[in-house]
Amino acid sequence: MDMDNDSDLKHSYEVLDLPDNSSREEVEKRFDILVRQYRSKPSEEFEPIAKAYRNITETQDRKKFDELTKQKYAKYKSFAGPAEKIDDFFRLYKGRVFAGLIALVVVIVGINAYLNHRAEQERLAKLPPVDMSVMILGDFSSSDGQEDTAAIEESLKAPFPEWKRVTALLSYLPKQGLGQASMALQQKALLQLGTERPDLFIMDKESYAWISNSSALMNLDAEAKGRLSPWLKESQALKAKQVDNPAEHIYGIDVSNSPLAAKLKLKLTHSELILGIRDGAVHKEQALHFIEQYLKGK
Repeated sequence: MDMDNDSDLKHSYEVLDLPDNSSREEVEKRFDILVRQYRSKPSEEFEPIAKAYRNITETQDRKKFDELTKQKYAKYKSFAGPAEKIDDFFRLYKGRVFAGLIALVVVIVGINAYLNHRAEQERLAKLPPVDMSVMILGDFSSSDGQEDTAAIEESLKAPFPEWKRVTALLSYLPKQGLGQASMALQQKALLQLGTERPDLFIMDKESYAWISNSSALMNLDAEAKGRLSPWLKESQALKAKQVDNPAEHIYGIDVSNSPLAAKLKLKLTHSELILGIRDGAVHKEQALHFIEQYLKGK
């Protein structure tokens, strides 16, 4: 590595405020912290951090590869160079053999994937039927810091002892954009909206404003005047305009102050909790019952 590269790498560590002997795990943890710290700042302020992170991780990967290569050919001692060139020769001229091996690996991997999928389907078949599915969209994270949604699902089901199973999908969207990182997260959320069919959405203010423009949410005007009216305050009924419907309608119910919201195993960065029902929800009645209970607060 030349002096310019050394200087550039040292600067990258300084940008992340890390010593230049930091491990990959330390770099990843520091980058995650900075992503959250910069979520409310302009994207151009985050760009040097993203560039420094890429420079460090790519350099670490190259060093690791070089180290593994040296270890591989160390047994040849002074013939390490020729041995490596011979390997390169076979990589270049034995393509058909390797292609056959790769095809065999693909077949084996495919069979394993099929068997794993089948085992997962058998496992799911043994579980109780789903009473309601939930998509949590916005600046939320699990309160225990785990990616597994099991604790969240249990907290969603807790107020409904008659229910056997609730599933949850957690889709993180930061409050403020972080350039490419924010765009990637939004594209992921769009993909999930197109492929998943949750009965209920749990959203923060910004994600509600974003999703209410589409046709994903159910019009709750009738429910707000009917079964929800005994507990629904006017300020809790959130109206919006959809792209194909210029008239304002109620698509979200704000339950941020509900005692039940405080019991969810969710970390609410801005203490906002807005509920909405997917248009065409399979378990519409359960979703309405969920909103009703959160408005009652018990």
